[in-house]
Amino acid sequence: MPPAAVLERPIERHASRSKSAPSALSVLDSELHELISTGGPLPADYASLNQKLRAVGDAVRASLLSKPEVLAYARDLTARHFTGTLQAQALERKYGYSGDFEIIDAIYRQTLHRDPALRRWDLFFHAQAAPVAVRNRKAWFHRLLDDHLATKEGKPLRVLDVASGPARDVREWMLDHPGEEVFFDCIDADIHAIDHARKLCAPFIDRVEFHHRNAMRFLPAKGYDLVWSAGLFDYLMDRSFVFLLKSLLAVTRIGGEVVIGNFSPFNPSRDYMELLGDWVLYHRTERQLIELAREAGAPADAIQVEWEPEGVNYFLHVRR
Repeated sequence: MPPAAVLERPIERHASRSKSAPSALSVLDSELHELISTGGPLPADYASLNQKLRAVGDAVRASLLSKPEVLAYARDLTARHFTGTLQAQALERKYGYSGDFEIIDAIYRQTLHRDPALRRWDLFFHAQAAPVAVRNRKAWFHRLLDDHLATKEGKPLRVLDVASGPARDVREWMLDHPGEEVFFDCIDADIHAIDHARKLCAPFIDRVEFHHRNAMRFLPAKGYDLVWSAGLFDYLMDRSFVFLLKSLLAVTRIGGEVVIGNFSPFNPSRDYMELLGDWVLYHRTERQLIELAREAGAPADAIQVEWEPEGVNYFLHVRR
């Protein structure tokens, strides 16, 4: 945590770098305080605010600003003005990591702060490309389940959900398909996520089993028709990516499929996530995903990369 003096006056630390023009962070700060004074951003303000965020990101990439000082500014501003918003939750890392199950569930549900003065900031958060892509990947999972179920011709469908988080995607699909023989194994390393998900999926406990384990060390020893991991691989370095993908393919039935979500470099929300939310992911290109799948032992004709409508979230499909 930066010293108190840094937090008190984060802008002035770097204002002297340019006598002739304000820094990108000073410009962003002015716009944010203007919006705070008027009750938060409206949709007409989003483009300008995102442009200012991108300018700060460009300044960090050009070494005109340091990321730690921008994060110090973000923490101070958030503590002063945005307590209880999704912006504040992202920075807090309540469970020790970015993108925890509560944040993901809030994105799925598009929850808003009760205070009208803060509600607009949550609306701005939800309008970002990344949260939209997260909601789109839930729809992607549902479509996958529908497609795989259609090929089973009445036989049970077995699904492994890796880093299942809140499991709201599982719950919603099961609510729409109450009579189908579909069985889920959900694995997550966060016991708080497991407890939350168990409550959500309690009506389907005969078809949904939860495992509080680290997927890098343990996978249920079953043969699955579909293995799904929505967001875990965004946090893995390449070596861990390949190791886990090999493990997932090993528990997939012949003819089954592993589908992995990974943010693409085409993420307009990246500066907002990293600089104001300290939410850092490994963004990967289509080519990188294919190369990693090949390293995991998948033949070229078994690999396909697709993406949701925003083009922000890629999906690596690997047939067994």
